[in-house]
Amino acid sequence: MVLSDTISLSTKGFCDIQDITPLVLAIAGKSKVKNGTVTVFCPGSTGAVTTIEYENGVLEDLKKAVERMAPSNIPYAHDQRWGDGNGF
Repeated sequence: MVLSDTISLSTKGFCDIQDITPLVLAIAGKSKVKNGTVTVFCPGSTGAVTTIEYENGVLEDLKKAVERMAPSNIPYAHDQRWGDGNGF
């Protein structure tokens, strides 16, 4: 059996982190499935899903790590081509 549902969110932009655990648990709970797997998929190219602990210190560490991996204050070829400012 395969069940599908959708979670819609509004974000505040760069590195806005939201805990979707309660929403996923509610969907799983209403399904009445006793054993199985939940797959969470984010279709956007600038969004992501992670299984990080939702704790303030860890969340700040994640934001800093993302900034170190792809600094937001340097030029990117993507931005030059598309002008959308999300190259990082």
